Amino acid sequence: MAAHTIALQNAKTLTVTPEEGHDLVEIHGAGGRLELRIKMTPDGPVLEMESVRLSLRAAETVDVSCKNFEVRASESVDVHSDGGMQLSGVADVRVNANGDVIVKGEMIYLN
Repeated sequence: MAAHTIALQNAKTLTVTPEEGHDLVEIHGAGGRLELRIKMTPDGPVLEMESVRLSLRAAETVDVSCKNFEVRASESVDVHSDGGMQLSGVADVRVNANGDVIVKGEMIYLN
């Protein structure tokens, strides 16, 4: 079966391609750069995005459940909460730094 392409605004295209074992839905930007790919597999959808910026907003909760979770940033990572924050692990929890590790708090409990 052949791919179906629809022209979108701002020189973008939407392409749906049936492939063996899955269907592929892609949005390409101007110049053909891939922006969004959804591969519809028998195990469920696989989502791939390429963007200058990605923003998620939820009025209540964002839940992520997975086998492995990795975050890589080439410059910095900032995690902030206006309420409490908890970091826990069943196995070892490690902090590695090439520079100083600074812990500030009203009271710091160790063991």
